Amino acid sequence: MTDAITPRSIRWTVRLLSIVILFLFGGLLTFVLDDIDDIRGPLRQNFESQQVEAGLVDHIQELQQKTKGMKLAVGRQEEIQENLRSSMAVAQETMEQMTGLHRLSLERDLAPSEEQVRALSEAQTRFIKAQENFEAANQSIADLNTQLHTTESKLAAAKVKFSLQQRPGRRAWEDAWNQHTFMVAIYKLSFIIPVFLFAAWVVGKKRKSTYRSIHIALLVAAFWHLGTVMHEHFPSDFFKYIAIAAGILIVLFFLMRMLQNMNAPQPDALLRRRREAYCKHLCAECGYPFPADHSTAHHCPSCGTGLFEACHGCGQSRHSLLPHCEHCGS
Repeated sequence: MTDAITPRSIRWTVRLLSIVILFLFGGLLTFVLDDIDDIRGPLRQNFESQQVEAGLVDHIQELQQKTKGMKLAVGRQEEIQENLRSSMAVAQETMEQMTGLHRLSLERDLAPSEEQVRALSEAQTRFIKAQENFEAANQSIADLNTQLHTTESKLAAAKVKFSLQQRPGRRAWEDAWNQHTFMVAIYKLSFIIPVFLFAAWVVGKKRKSTYRSIHIALLVAAFWHLGTVMHEHFPSDFFKYIAIAAGILIVLFFLMRMLQNMNAPQPDALLRRRREAYCKHLCAECGYPFPADHSTAHHCPSCGTGLFEACHGCGQSRHSLLPHCEHCGS
């Protein structure tokens, strides 16, 4: 069945399913390429640990834990100091109030009561004790900060030493990883290039196949993934030349096919062109118009091509360039 006589609903259904199969082919190829990409590469720590001094990593971790503990201790002492500061403020306020009451009693020539004397003494004692605890916490914070600074200096020196010892292993890992990436690219191309070439061969070989839309969907999906793989694994400067070269080849291929079809068209294309020319009352060879009413035999006055002739079956006028007579079908 040709497109001209196929119901529109079926044609649109075929187009929709062709788009669906295109995405399904793309998803299938993506899964395969992702599985190839999941091939485990060289582990960085295996290369770096070979060059690092034994026990250095444990020493760094120990210093990090010690530094973390000191920072927590400093934070705890600062919280204690803040509480002591509040306690000092309360004790100082109480002491000032009791001192004011004591002074007021003296100004009135009255002896302070035992409760006032005891309260003033207790306030002074609390203030002095809070002040001593505050100074002790301050000293503890200073000592911890000194130890923390010393430990952080040791940690920084150990990290520098670790980094220097890592460099040869890191360079070896980078070389191994580049080789692994190159091999993964080879595996991907070894899979996707044959799929692309097979799809291109099927599309070119089976032009009249009923399943042509499926073949084209596979070709488009394979071409897209081929470009994606090359873009991922080749330098951008190198890839742009490949992309331009591929574009030139594709355009040249279609242009050459179109030129060949114009000069030496395929039987189906030639028959279609002749049908359209007869419907428009034009010569199929040179495009010169001919009258709608014609005799039994008629030739193009411009190029001499025979357009109508007498049918050998019924004797009536038939189209010379079409395969069947419109009167008897011979």
